[in-house]
Amino acid sequence: MRALTAIMAFAAAAQLALTGCTSFEATAVKRYVDDANNYVTVEEGRDEKDHFYNVTLPNGRTVKDKTRSKVRVTLPDNTHFIAYQRLSPFGNLFMTDDEKWEYLVQGTGCFVAHLAKDGKGYQIAYQGTLCASERNPLNEKSRRGSSPHVSSAPQGFKSPSTTVDGRRR
Repeated sequence: MRALTAIMAFAAAAQLALTGCTSFEATAVKRYVDDANNYVTVEEGRDEKDHFYNVTLPNGRTVKDKTRSKVRVTLPDNTHFIAYQRLSPFGNLFMTDDEKWEYLVQGTGCFVAHLAKDGKGYQIAYQGTLCASERNPLNEKSRRGSSPHVSSAPQGFKSPSTTVDGRRR
């Protein structure tokens, strides 16, 4: 019995070492749709500790900055990545640590781009418009006279604050 417990403890430690501490608890979920009806799901969250990154200013000087805001982006082909917020004059920019993926939000639209194969610039992998979020469900109407238990989110969309049948927790 003690040997089995030791093996299970070793397996759990090995799994943690191989996967790292990549736990992610979403505080908000957004869904974007493109012209071909493909969806990208973005889960927003925060780290408990500061995440540091380098910023190159227009004058060429590099400075260190920090953030706690992060997102987990899932593309239509089920590719997913975790990216951290960065300074950007163009909108809310999130970038992976290896800088291979970026997620940019401008108003109600989003762009997901991947580093080009030659390493020079980014290629847009996805461009969509916000169709549902916890704060902006699809076909949102005035709450007067409508049932608060009716979900207006797209089929298959579940926000962290709703149950499987669409009722609020």
